[in-house]
Amino acid sequence: MSLSGTLRSTFSPDLGIDLGTANTVVFEYGNGVIVSEPSVVAYRVSDDSIIAVGSAAKELDGRAPGRIRVVRPLRGGTISDFRGAHALIETLVDRAMQSRPRIAPRIIACVPGCATDIECKAVEEAIKAAGPRILCFVPQAVAAAVGAGLDIAETRGRMVVDIGGGTTEIAVLSMTGVVGLHSIKVGGDTFDAAIAARLRNERFAVGPLTAERIKIERGYAGRAPGREPYSVAGTDIAAMRPGRRIVDETLVGEAMADGLDQIARACWSILEQTPPDLASDLLETGITLTGGGALIAGLAGELSARTNVPTTVADDPLTCVARGAGVILASPSLLERLKPQADRLTRWYQSLRIGMREGYSR
Repeated sequence: MSLSGTLRSTFSPDLGIDLGTANTVVFEYGNGVIVSEPSVVAYRVSDDSIIAVGSAAKELDGRAPGRIRVVRPLRGGTISDFRGAHALIETLVDRAMQSRPRIAPRIIACVPGCATDIECKAVEEAIKAAGPRILCFVPQAVAAAVGAGLDIAETRGRMVVDIGGGTTEIAVLSMTGVVGLHSIKVGGDTFDAAIAARLRNERFAVGPLTAERIKIERGYAGRAPGREPYSVAGTDIAAMRPGRRIVDETLVGEAMADGLDQIARACWSILEQTPPDLASDLLETGITLTGGGALIAGLAGELSARTNVPTTVADDPLTCVARGAGVILASPSLLERLKPQADRLTRWYQSLRIGMREGYSR
């Protein structure tokens, strides 16, 4: 980073934000991940006041009394609860800035490819509440690739599969351009819901936090790893009382199979559209998995077998998107090259700034 960039970041940091359905991560170039919290907000029903954000709110999920409402304001990578999203983003940016003078930061946010202009506008308004000096957007898959350490400026093709809480973004990149992009609303939440539904069919109910733990502890793709059965607590629906149940990993694998199949089919769809020369590059560069879903046991091997393309998991896949966003914002040349890919909101915002400069010069 240049001297001017270092001085600027000392007082007005460059923040990359991954607004994930499951977790929101804030990354600052040079300082790494400075905030990583669950995307959960708790309200007091009587007056709609915010009482908890992040980890503290997640602890209340499924346990809070009737006077407290726990919500996840981000669904599928976009905003479903506008007020909750405002509180979440503003609180986390404040936490990121708490050790610095309160000067407006530059922020780059990541949006899924399936987000509409209206959904992007909602994200923009929510982030503006945190008071950024400059705000711009990049596609999630592009940020994930940069955060995974892929050189997207090369002429050789690169493919990234980012499996988040609400969406899976699949992209083939070359020369900082998106050759193919496919976004599906399948992610960690899909697997959690499928596991809970499968257990309910067997007359046993578990909450969302328990379903998530089962996925983490016993979830897999392809062949079962052969781990010991997992004991969980919940509600015995037949007896209508609390109970425990032994969950075999085969049951978990069967519950997750449909979502994993959708991800594999989305990868096939992208590969079918990829030009032959770039497709041949992928036999060498491979597929890189990012996001929390990349940690599913056996997923890399299963995708490799089903696509005939070598597949690896990125280092620290959970933070790749936020890390990539921070790197892009801190690299003027890379940000400039990615500008043509910016969504309409970014181009609209840039046009306003250009118009203001022209007005001042008259």
